[in-house]
Amino acid sequence: MTVKAQTPHRLARALALPRTPSARSRGGQAMVESVFVMILACLVFFALFQYADLFTAKVVLSHAAARAARSRAVGFNRWMVEKSARAAAIPASGRRLTPPAAGPSAAMSVFRGRPGEAWDAALRHNFRARSVALESSRVPDYMDSLNGPTSRNILDYERWDALAVELTESLNIDGAAPAGLSVTVRQRHPLLLSLARLFEGEMQDADGERLSLKSSFHIESHYPLYMEDMNW
Repeated sequence: MTVKAQTPHRLARALALPRTPSARSRGGQAMVESVFVMILACLVFFALFQYADLFTAKVVLSHAAARAARSRAVGFNRWMVEKSARAAAIPASGRRLTPPAAGPSAAMSVFRGRPGEAWDAALRHNFRARSVALESSRVPDYMDSLNGPTSRNILDYERWDALAVELTESLNIDGAAPAGLSVTVRQRHPLLLSLARLFEGEMQDADGERLSLKSSFHIESHYPLYMEDMNW
């Protein structure tokens, strides 16, 4: 009686040994896992960046509401109140439309060197960008403008059209003069990620691409003490 010798392949199949995944399959699995991790990391980064941008805009709108309320508290008309809110909201108003961007400062444009040397030079000297100087010179002229069309030729930003100022003045007990006033500033900001109506409260106005932010400021009205004319 003769016994046939079994090959190692047949012997392994006979013993039902578990087959280990090949190097190619392990590499494909690692690549898929890496893609999922990268997508999740990008979403987290975009969410943090969006939150920081909206938080900064909220702080700027709080300052704009306070400036607008103080301008009305001393007797300025509604157009001056709106101009005060817009000027205070410049950091959150996006790209400047009028006048157009002036480019980098002349001192930095003529500087030739490595990025690290340019950074050291900027720290040693008080360079002032052309855009900052131009903006600082236009703001007083903008505050002196008589109406909206005139002001647009002096200074304008892309998100000023999305800014609205609401004013509420409560009367005294006798109903004669305002005792206090409240200013609410609203502005719609673009979103980095398209969102649906998933939030409540201030975020319920989200339309998927823009989010309506608002901030209010309350102050005691002073102008009735020394002004009789309440004409707007």
